[in-house]
Amino acid sequence: MWSIWKSRNLKLWQHVSESTVTILERAKHLLEGWRKANRKQGLLGQVYSPASTGPQTHDGQNMDNRYGNIRRRKPRSGRFKFNVDASFSTSSNKVGIGMCIRDSEGNHVRSKTMWFSPLCLVDIGEALGLYHATWWINELQLTNVDFEVDSKIVADYVNKVREDNTEFGSIMDNTIQFCNIFLTNSHVEFIRRQSNEICS
Repeated sequence: MWSIWKSRNLKLWQHVSESTVTILERAKHLLEGWRKANRKQGLLGQVYSPASTGPQTHDGQNMDNRYGNIRRRKPRSGRFKFNVDASFSTSSNKVGIGMCIRDSEGNHVRSKTMWFSPLCLVDIGEALGLYHATWWINELQLTNVDFEVDSKIVADYVNKVREDNTEFGSIMDNTIQFCNIFLTNSHVEFIRRQSNEICS
């Protein structure tokens, strides 16, 4: 349905007519990406047992203690932390992106919220969140930024440089290319959803 909706918008707003084959191929790729993401999420849930010490950060620190409490880490000295998250409203048919920047002391620097429509797949919304976050950081002329996202598939795509011919892959490839040019000293980390509270 989303692929049909996108095709209708392309024709209405950009006067681009797509063939039935193109619409079906896009839908097929999106469905395959959705299934792949769900399989990964299922495997992720099996990796961490209640007896485990919890997931590790890139520097080996435990993200939570044995009781499951989430601890937010401050950015390293001289760096900024940028939390970005997407929310999805079926009632308003919109995707919201919340962004928040903190300095190395953990102090709130700036925040921003933006909305767009129509509603899209979760992975695409999360990818768009990171895409807009990198552009905003560049506009603010900030460097040394640690982006934190609660989408494992987004973080993995950036850090493992996967190839994906879907819309999700196209957004992520553009983000990576932008970062390689303008944000060379920044990186993206996965953080569990409970601790990715925007500007709380």
